[in-house]
Amino acid sequence: MFLEALFTVLTLLIIGLVTPGPNNITCITHSAVHGKDSNYNLIFGMAIGFITVHLIVGLLVSNLDENSIIFDVLHYFGLLFIFLLSLRIFTLNPAQINKEIESNSILQLMNKDIENIPILGFKTGLFMQFINGKEWAFVFTIMWLALEGFGGGWLGIIFITTITTTGGVIAMFTWTFIGGKLVDIVSDKKRGKSVFMTLGSLLFLLGVLLLIKGPELL
Repeated sequence: MFLEALFTVLTLLIIGLVTPGPNNITCITHSAVHGKDSNYNLIFGMAIGFITVHLIVGLLVSNLDENSIIFDVLHYFGLLFIFLLSLRIFTLNPAQINKEIESNSILQLMNKDIENIPILGFKTGLFMQFINGKEWAFVFTIMWLALEGFGGGWLGIIFITTITTTGGVIAMFTWTFIGGKLVDIVSDKKRGKSVFMTLGSLLFLLGVLLLIKGPELL
């Protein structure tokens, strides 16, 4: 059970960190404008936000009644999210990556000249997590599918939160310092397509395994 749960957590974590989202896009654009050192407080705020979201979702999931119909509904909702996400990754077009980053960057969202954009800090990184729908969906799916495999209750919540937060912080620093090179890889027609096909296949395989297993938690 532990290995199955660990595989689930790591698979979803890798998918979430590699594909473009609000956190990694913000790290790329903010460091490009203000320098890499400007991201430290921003990432610290993101980390505290990660932890807070995990604790909230973890407590909700751990207190659900296993005999409730909601139990089955939420299980298949998590599976639906996994299959839809794998389909989205399969159909990602590497040529659109740069355009997606530009349209979702803080530069575009704030609609100001580069020199007028303020340095984003702890509060921004923190509150970004509460309006990040992608993150809530990921955390819910991870907690729902893997919590029992990590011992359930507070023990499982802390285990999962530690793994995902550590991975998230490492990823944000990676996007901060070598984000440009990573973007070059995933936006390249050949290499980017290979990355997306591999990630999509891995996620689809996870979905199939969980579907065969049924509503029983890991």
